[in-house]
Order: sequence, then structure tokens, then C-alpha cells
Amino acid sequence: MKVVKVFLVLVVLALLGALATGFIVDELTSADIESKLKAVDVPTSGGSSISASISRTGKLSDPNGPLEFYGAILLQTKMDYPSVVSYYKTKSTDDLDIKVVSQEQAKATFGDDFPEDLRFSHHDVSPKGYYIVYAFGKGRDPFPMLDFRSYT
Repeated sequence: MKVVKVFLVLVVLALLGALATGFIVDELTSADIESKLKAVDVPTSGGSSISASISRTGKLSDPNGPLEFYGAILLQTKMDYPSVVSYYKTKSTDDLDIKVVSQEQAKATFGDDFPEDLRFSHHDVSPKGYYIVYAFGKGRDPFPMLDFRSYT
């Protein structure tokens, strides 16, 4: 009987360890996207600088959809929107599809359900000259019924 109890405890510990490892790997994946975006050189014109950055893992755009990995930077610059889009279009790679949206367009682009902090809404008081440079990644979620991460 003791052997069965020990075996059950080991199985439960293994499952909990696998679940915790999954969460850690997911968060590291999002942080990697954020790091890659921060590593891209900001435009040299327009006094450009990174004001903030963020990464998240979750079911961000669709609560019933796949697990998504999101990384973004908030770029402050005097450049116009088409110039910023053009600049970052040249910086996209196969593993990092970079998109740009102006802070003013963020709510319409991401929708009301998208978390406000991921839209950098704390900068809404002065949206002109701020651009969200972001990338999404999608991963496989082997146990979607166990992942309750949703920000909607």
C-alpha cells in the first residue's frame, strides 16, 4: 500500500512540475519576443527612443483561441506614421513579424477586449508621437483546458 501512495505522490509531483515548467517556458517565449524587439535599432531620425516595453502570454485576442505570445515596445518619435512603418518593415524577419500601430489607432486595432496595459493606455494622455511596435507568436497548447490565462 505504501508503494502505491508513493507512486501517486510522484505522479502528482511530476504533473505539477510539468505544468509549472510549461508556464515558465511560455513566459520566457514572450519575453524573448520583447527582447528581440528591444534589440532592433530604433530609427536614428526624429529623436526616437523606447518609452516602455512589455510581454505577455495568454489568450489575448480570442479567449477561445490558441495561446499567444506578445511582445511590444512603445516608441516615441517625431517621425510620421508611414516612415515608422516603413522602417520596421525592413527589420521584420522570418521569426519576428514586426507590426506598427500608432497609439491613437491602438484601441481600434486591438479592440476593447485587448488588455489596456498591452496597448500602453497609460500613455493615452499624450498619444501623438507614440507608436506601438509589436509582434505576436502563437504556440501549441497541448492542454487548453488547463490553461485559464485570459485577459478578457
